[in-house]
Formats: sequence, C-alpha cells, structure tokens
Amino acid sequence: MVEKRDSDKAGSNLFQQLKSDSALPELYSAERIPSLFEDSTHQLWRCETADGDMILKRCHRTTVEQSPIWQMMHQLFDVSLPDDLAHFHAIQAMLEKQGVLPIPELIACGGEADDSAAFVLSRVVEGEAIQKKHLTDDLVIQFARQIATLHLKQQTTWGKLFQADKVAEDWPAMLLKTLLRHSRKLRIGEPWLYKVMTQLEQVTPRYFVPIMLDNRWDQYLINDNKITALVDLDAFVIGPPELELVLLEYQLDQKQADVFVQEYQKYLAFPDIASYRLSYRLLLFLMNALGESNLDRWMTSPHRW
Repeated sequence: MVEKRDSDKAGSNLFQQLKSDSALPELYSAERIPSLFEDSTHQLWRCETADGDMILKRCHRTTVEQSPIWQMMHQLFDVSLPDDLAHFHAIQAMLEKQGVLPIPELIACGGEADDSAAFVLSRVVEGEAIQKKHLTDDLVIQFARQIATLHLKQQTTWGKLFQADKVAEDWPAMLLKTLLRHSRKLRIGEPWLYKVMTQLEQVTPRYFVPIMLDNRWDQYLINDNKITALVDLDAFVIGPPELELVLLEYQLDQKQADVFVQEYQKYLAFPDIASYRLSYRLLLFLMNALGESNLDRWMTSPHRW
C-alpha cells in the first residue's frame, strides 16, 4: 500500500511539473496503472482533473534503451522514443485523417530533446483491452478496415512517421545491417540466417505506408463488440506494408485471416508476402514483437496468407 501511495504521489508530482510548463487543468488525483508487461517502456497514471479523466504516460530513456524493439526501431528507422514524443501530435494528426478507428484526444506531449519529461497526456477512452476471446468476424473486419485504409497512404520513402526521408533503395541494405547486428547478439546462425540472407535479394518493397510495429490486440479497446479506440500509438513508422502483415499473421487463425483479407481487398490488393516472410519474421523475432523465445517455432509458424 505504501508503494502504491508513493507511485500515485510520483504521478501527481509529475503532472504538477508538466502543468507549470503547459496550460493543463487542475489535478485532483493520480492513480498508478500497473504495467501489463515487465519490459513496458511507460509508467501510466489515470489522472482525475478539472477537465475530466486523463491518462498520463511517462517514458524512461533507460528502459527504452534496453528494449529490443526500440533498439531496432532506432537502428532501422532512426526512431528515438523519448525524444520523438515531442512530435506525437504528428502521429495523432495522421491517424485522425487517415484511419477509421477513434484515438484518444491528445492533451499535451513532450520529449526529452525539449528539456522536458518524455510524456503523453491523453483523455481517457472507456473500454476493455481486446483479448483473443473477444475476437469475432465483426471485430476482425473493423481491424482490417483500419489497416487497409492506413495502407492506402503510400509513398516512396520510409523512416520516422513525421520525417520519412530514407529512399527505397536503402531498405534492403539497412534491413540486412540490422538483422546481422542483432542476430550476432542472440547468436543466431544457420540455417535460418542463411535462408534469410538468400531471400533478402527479393526484399524490394514497391511502396511504404504507415505501419505499427507492435500491433497487438491489447493496443485496442472494445465495448459491445466494437473497437472504441486504438490507444497505443508510439510504434508507428513509415515502412513496408508486408512487415506489418507478417506480424498480424501470427495473431489470427485461418478463418479470421480469410475474413481479414476479404475486407482488406475492398480497399487495395493484398500483397504477396512469400518473398518477404522469412526476413520479416526474423526481424520481428529479434524485436521480441510477441514474446516468443523459440526461433524454430516462430519461423515455422503457419502461413495464414
């Protein structure tokens, strides 16, 4: 109980610190929200304010630097989460314009590069985090519609969502460099590394789109079989659509995948990911995208599309 009170006090102190630099409403109370994962990069508080309930997310650089996904996001996409949170409004604006799912209203944000705490303050959206038990065809259709409409926003360069200035020709080389560097750390060798290196010659994306590299069901809220919000927007970049589709392939059974593809194709042709699958599966494994620790099981997971 003492630990909880200390944590709530820390949230209150942080809010007051941010309030001194921003036009934030009066704070009544701050209650710490437990992290879902041990390696979560944010501390969360639910804040009761004079302008309604809000969620305060505080990012810690040390945790980010130790996180596999953010290490690779930095190397491959030049994303530095604690610094780039200052540009969170750009992510918000893109999703409001291009996506079809609601997102929480952004109240304030800041990055450490601005000599302030790396934080996001958003208005609370009520709902329950989606779990596998919630999945219905209607829910998969809503999800597919969101992914497809974002994939319609196509461009020839890639990188940060708000500064995608890397040319397409650099993607294979940067991907190879990232895979080799992090494969050495985990001592991943043949046969998978050899197979991936052989396939990399075919990894030539035709275009790049907004993708979410930690796209999981628990990033979305549900109420009465309807997705009420996408609440975690940190890991959006401009990258190849096939990379996100390889990640989603792990999270659907075959029936759900068929429903997803059928809805996706109402907006644009579904990419052929056969020549990309192994390279992107290894990349996602190195990112610890879904927590799998067995490389063989990960690489041989069923093909859904």
